[in-house]
Amino acid sequence: MFKIENQDDINARQPMDLRYMKMLRNLLHLISSWPYKLLGEDVKPLPLRGTQYLFIEWALVLVTGLTYVKTHINKLSFFDMGHTYVTVSLNVVGLQRITICWFKSYQQAIKEFVLEVHLFHHRHKTEYYEQIYQYIYRICAVFVVAIHAETFFGVLLSNVMPFVNNVRHGMFNKEMPPDRLFEHSINYSLPFNYHTDLVGYIVIAILNLILSYDCLLAFCGFDLALSVIVFHVWGHLKILDYELRTFPTPAEMRATRGRPEDEISYTKEENQRVRAMLKDIIDHHRRIIHFMTVASDAFGPMLCVYYMFHQVAGCILLLECSKMDPESIGRYAALTVTLNQLLVQLSVIVELLGTQSETLKDAVYSVPWECMDTSNRRTVLFLLYNVQEPIRLKPMGIVTVGVTTMATILKTSFSYFMFLRTFS
Repeated sequence: MFKIENQDDINARQPMDLRYMKMLRNLLHLISSWPYKLLGEDVKPLPLRGTQYLFIEWALVLVTGLTYVKTHINKLSFFDMGHTYVTVSLNVVGLQRITICWFKSYQQAIKEFVLEVHLFHHRHKTEYYEQIYQYIYRICAVFVVAIHAETFFGVLLSNVMPFVNNVRHGMFNKEMPPDRLFEHSINYSLPFNYHTDLVGYIVIAILNLILSYDCLLAFCGFDLALSVIVFHVWGHLKILDYELRTFPTPAEMRATRGRPEDEISYTKEENQRVRAMLKDIIDHHRRIIHFMTVASDAFGPMLCVYYMFHQVAGCILLLECSKMDPESIGRYAALTVTLNQLLVQLSVIVELLGTQSETLKDAVYSVPWECMDTSNRRTVLFLLYNVQEPIRLKPMGIVTVGVTTMATILKTSFSYFMFLRTFS
């Protein structure tokens, strides 16, 4: 049977010793977005990879991209400009994401996750904790590798397709077609010619390769960080659900002590034990809610911008694909599928929290509260009241995100696409 856990992970003494956590850290390190100092790690940023440098770089790309739109909006059709609209939108998302690590809320969220919330710190408590830890470990290990592969193929796809189209149109022949221009993954307004000059094309093609890699790092890196966090919080919710559903009855308590099962209510001593168990459960639930508040503050603006981007880019890409000619399909179909896949992927993962926390209502009611004294019954009632609202990510406290939000975006994008189709 395929075994994911390697020897280094077996001997790990802290979460950052795990292979998938190292891969997550390294991915964010490439854009200087891992809070090393807060975690006590003495690591210097890579040369020319600091967030301030990347911010200036992407701001210049955004300005030149918007200038290109301004100078060509009356020269080219909407179909020809669609690709630039999408890349400018991608640039806005990347520009926002590179600033996330500047805020204390993000740094605090990563710190609390690594030092407190990560299931590695809790695996020793019970056998079920260890079982859930191993389950989440395997999910994260596979998912992190998949995201790294997604990043590599995304960069490859976004830059290879323009090159293939240039080869197909004879742009590298001794005599270039007079009515054709070099196709690029990103277009700018620059003081030199890079659409018909070969040297200019090579320079911009290399630049686009670097910029598209940085953009996908920002997309996949922060999506990966949020996804790993969600997986571990989901594991905590599963543990909480299990502890409630397996809460010992009076008979089960006495069976463990060898006493006869002659009473249906907890004794005074047993009620004290029940009180301590309920306190632990309530504290566990409070810690989850507190951390999700911190995570919502950290990733909320990112999710708002992210979903707005998908709303805009979705209808543009559908419109571009609607031409149904080989060139449009080859250029936009893969990008459309990839971006929608990222939207569905993140939305489904985030939805895990709401789905799992919904089960806590029945789990709390399944506790043998009828066997408790009045004080403990009030505690159960208090817990039941607190679990009525599902635990979800709420970007900036405005709206919860999940599959419902995703479905709304996809539906609205299709509606806008149909509207734009009538005018194009």
